[in-house]
Amino acid sequence: ASLVQAGIRPGVGGAVKINELIARRRGKPYYFDHPDFEKILGHTYGIVIFQEQVDQLLATFCGYPSGVAEDIREKINESKHIDYGEVMKDELIGRMLDRGHSPEVAQQAFELIAAFKGYGFAQGHALAFAEISIRSIWCQQNFPSQYFSALLDAQPAGYYGPSTIVNEARYRGVKILPVDVNASKERYEPEDVKSEQEPELVVPDGGLRLSFNTVHQLSDRTREAILDLRGEGYKSFFDFVKRVRPERDELDSLILCGAFDSLEQNRRALLWSIPDAMSFMNEDGGDLGVEMPEPKIDTSIEDFSEAEKVLSERRILNLDVKKHIMAYERERVAKKGGITASEARELKDGESALVVGNPIRLRFPPTASGARVVFFDLEDETGLLNVTCFNQTYQKYGHAFVCYPYVTLLGR
Repeated sequence: ASLVQAGIRPGVGGAVKINELIARRRGKPYYFDHPDFEKILGHTYGIVIFQEQVDQLLATFCGYPSGVAEDIREKINESKHIDYGEVMKDELIGRMLDRGHSPEVAQQAFELIAAFKGYGFAQGHALAFAEISIRSIWCQQNFPSQYFSALLDAQPAGYYGPSTIVNEARYRGVKILPVDVNASKERYEPEDVKSEQEPELVVPDGGLRLSFNTVHQLSDRTREAILDLRGEGYKSFFDFVKRVRPERDELDSLILCGAFDSLEQNRRALLWSIPDAMSFMNEDGGDLGVEMPEPKIDTSIEDFSEAEKVLSERRILNLDVKKHIMAYERERVAKKGGITASEARELKDGESALVVGNPIRLRFPPTASGARVVFFDLEDETGLLNVTCFNQTYQKYGHAFVCYPYVTLLGR
């Protein structure tokens, strides 16, 4: 696991021969010209992976003290305008020859040292990352709803936002349950769900209930009032408004994200009822203290379409509830020859594919040549697809994924 962490981190690819590492890990033969190479590189398949290995090569073959070896390694790593390895070449090889090493071994040791440029991991750093990764994978596999609930509660944090986390949870079999005025809490919570297939079994912790924190338009006062005043539950839309006394725009958001669906399915009818609800909220029954009857909701009003509801949910919650928004276009994309991100990940090297999705997490790392290389993730209902876009393509089509939330990708 530590080899994976050290090999795939952004920037490390310039220092670690990752494809060669994978090949040797899978059985490609290799050998060592000197027993000290095996001592230093044996656990990494003969390839320099960790910063410490460069220090060990410098100390073992050149005889440098550990502090000096560390300084040389840092200069090789950090020098941008000069090739510090080449500057040091005669000195390094000279010291190795003086210590009795053959010219062939000296040259090989130098190449291993000088090639580790750019950015590399310390082994302790990689081990710490690896432990977190293994623990995370174990939690995802064994307690997915609890794991993803905790991850969402920790936001904003980490590399991916709530939309991607929710999509990953759904892809792993967790049912995403909408914000609900009678069920949601301050935190994201695992929740038992009933199977949609026969027999209708209850799946313990099979769902993840979205919290009120998902509705960013809610004020702290309203969020706290919903929880503090809920008691046995809100009996109706008007009962909720009377007790909680939300602002008009907060009520709009709660309706449009589906928070009242368990009380009334017709969201457009609820919007039409807001003026009556606000009047009912301010009605005290006069001097007699008579409890005023609740207004009626005109359910004959045509409700929003499924597409309108989905778009409102994404706009207000910044995530998808029932399924990723690309899933609604899957049939149309498939007819055009498009495949999912999951299917694209299974293609053989060199095969071409057409994939449609949301481009997220755009990265523009600096390159030695100054040419633009862009990395991003293409997200659909099946997860993420790693995309690399080189300078020529970026200059011609970069606007397609920089300026728009969806992109059609033809790649290899």
